[in-house]
Amino acid sequence: MKLPVAARAVGVTAAVALAVAACGSDNNAATNTSANGSCASGSVTGQGSTFQQNIEKQWISDFGTKCSGAQITYTGTGSGAGIQQFGSGTIDYAGSDVAMKPDEQSAADKACGSTAIHIPVIAGGIAVIYNLDKVDNLQLSADTLAGIFSGTIKNWNDKRIAADNAGTTLPSTPIKTYHRADGSGTTSVFTGYLDAVAKANWTLGSGKTVNWPSGQAANGSSGVVAGVKQTPGSITYAEVSYAKQNNLPTAKLKNSSGSYVDLSADSVSTSIDSGFSVTGSGNDLAGALDFTKMTGYPISTVSYVIACTSYKDSKKGAVVKEFLDYAVGDGQGQADTLGFAPLPDSLVTKAKAAIAAIK
Repeated sequence: MKLPVAARAVGVTAAVALAVAACGSDNNAATNTSANGSCASGSVTGQGSTFQQNIEKQWISDFGTKCSGAQITYTGTGSGAGIQQFGSGTIDYAGSDVAMKPDEQSAADKACGSTAIHIPVIAGGIAVIYNLDKVDNLQLSADTLAGIFSGTIKNWNDKRIAADNAGTTLPSTPIKTYHRADGSGTTSVFTGYLDAVAKANWTLGSGKTVNWPSGQAANGSSGVVAGVKQTPGSITYAEVSYAKQNNLPTAKLKNSSGSYVDLSADSVSTSIDSGFSVTGSGNDLAGALDFTKMTGYPISTVSYVIACTSYKDSKKGAVVKEFLDYAVGDGQGQADTLGFAPLPDSLVTKAKAAIAAIK
């Protein structure tokens, strides 16, 4: 299973210009109304994953040039909030980095009046972002990362960090961690990785929220990264474009093969190939991540859009259908410049089939 040739290195655009958008906060909505073209018309609203927010903004802008009368708004509030609002029937689609739990699925099905399905729309990696003077090539194993975020490794010159960074002079600076305060799919992926790979040193489990024993909480990816930018000696986890926007370095992480690997389109591709599988049935493409099998960048994931199979308002359904078809088609070409990886061809084929059934 190979990614399209379009992406071989991850680059990042610091901001995307939209008709109505401000990129400084996860809570800014991306909105665009198209001026040309002919396709479904109407307005739809999406909410959720901050991981996929930057590429959602780009898709909305580009789709707006193709579809006359289509107005789409997406707000990055976190996967948990997106799932909750979708289940309450207040938005038309949700962005999420994790699959819904059974009770969330039931609420979504009820709100839709039909089965709600997960559609992978983009792949990417969770970057470990840090602020440490004169250290620009940090390497971390899962066990060390678990010690840092569980609060048992307290200083940057700890012998466990030093063991991952032979030949690097590390300062005695105290470590300050930042984690998400909101229900976050990014947190679920990050803690899922630690729970799977560093069990001996990680006792907090995994999920959209966990009981962090230490560190500073902040809302959204932009919140935790802003905290790191302002705080020497700090570290967090977020989608890689937030690191690039803030000129912060990212750590190389030790993968299942024992190599320290940078986050790139190729390394994400390798891990999705080896560690992701679809577990849903029919047009539901919810999947599972096996971090113990990821031979590329070890915290790689897919991000979903959760949509209804049959919308109560058929006009909204038509807009959602055409927008998602664009996102998993031509929209994958934007992955490289925004710090993501395009979906593998096999997932694109499945996603397009699922989208085609939306009405």
